[in-house]
Amino acid sequence: MNRHHATYLTNFVVHRAALLVLVLCTLPCLSGCETVDKARMKLFGIVIENPERETAEWVLRETLMSASDPDEQAGWARFQKVLHSDERTTNALKGWHSGNWPRMRRQASYYLDEQGRFILRDFRIQQNDGIDFFLENRFRDLPTPCAVHRDINNNGLWRIKRCSL
Repeated sequence: MNRHHATYLTNFVVHRAALLVLVLCTLPCLSGCETVDKARMKLFGIVIENPERETAEWVLRETLMSASDPDEQAGWARFQKVLHSDERTTNALKGWHSGNWPRMRRQASYYLDEQGRFILRDFRIQQNDGIDFFLENRFRDLPTPCAVHRDINNNGLWRIKRCSL
């Protein structure tokens, strides 16, 4: 390697390190814990593994696990249990089964690792008892949205309302 390339490589590494230090020093200075947590989530992601039953994260994991079930019918039955009651009408189920479900089955492995974990990259709290989560997709730069809402017709449990997995 000639001297020019070595200098370029050294400058590149120094600039990357300086950027990382700047980001890490700036995070604590942001106002509010949620802002810091969201900034860290966007930078590093949060790995979800074995979430507590009936939490919003558990519903997301159940969705992914049902979509990755080798037995399509068993997976479909499992998935319907985590759908919001508004999404379980005859027409809504037909839409899920013919549109979203086949895509979710094809792409579940884009989100889950070998241990059944997935990564959250962002979230937005909705005014109507919902949270839009954004899951890391290993094959795309942008995370994929999936909305989980409290279902008043199902004891206020978290359930899938919209999902683009």
